[in-house]
Amino acid sequence: MNSTDIHPSQRFDSVRLSHAYIVPGSMAKTIAMAVVCSDIGTKPCMKCAHCGKSSRGIHPDISVISKPDKKREIIVDQIRELKRDVIVIPNESEKKAYIIKDADLMNISAQNAFLRILEEPPTHAVFILQTDTPAELLTTVRSRCVEIKSHIHETPPDTAITEILCEFFSAISGGSISLVEFMFRLESLDKSQFSAFLAAARLRTAAELIESSPGRERGAERGAESRDLLSHLERTLVKAGEYLDFNVSVGHISGMICANLIHYL
Repeated sequence: MNSTDIHPSQRFDSVRLSHAYIVPGSMAKTIAMAVVCSDIGTKPCMKCAHCGKSSRGIHPDISVISKPDKKREIIVDQIRELKRDVIVIPNESEKKAYIIKDADLMNISAQNAFLRILEEPPTHAVFILQTDTPAELLTTVRSRCVEIKSHIHETPPDTAITEILCEFFSAISGGSISLVEFMFRLESLDKSQFSAFLAAARLRTAAELIESSPGRERGAERGAESRDLLSHLERTLVKAGEYLDFNVSVGHISGMICANLIHYL
């Protein structure tokens, strides 16, 4: 089984999308958006028409399978219906995404039926099993999926990190603290605190990107320039996380973040 620690705001390279994922919480929508995104590089781009429809929940190539009303489980008939649908080519995008909500509620018959789909998946389909308890799934199902974990749900930022996060976005928007002043604040964090700050900043940036996307209420208010800044910020934060993984010092990474943003602004 492939296990990857990944934040919901991380983008996917166009050649790195798998055919099946097991994910917690809200990550399912992010991956589904990446599946139908038309960008040839990183996905989701948050700019194309497919991302716009995905953010509004109206994309015809994203389907959600969930427990029927008055039922306690996802039943085998639902998976059989999925199997019939999956052979149909996508309507608008190059791929189709199927989100199985609360996938741990699939009964054994449903899981076995789904396993047969996973054994010979069509190239145009990606399956996203949304669950916070993947251990409830059959081992054979889990072994055919990329299992993604999100530390942001396990270790939410404490009050100090939340305060630093507010200062960060204030500095970006020209508030009372400058980016240079903020850099010195970042440099005082230890590695674990800095990691928590990056995770929280990525989460907020991803949320801002979705809310500011074309077609959303706030999207009309913010405009393309604001969305471009958020996209630049997200790329900077992802790069900062990569540097941290390679044991680059917090001081050097803090300087990189601030220099990138100062140059952009």
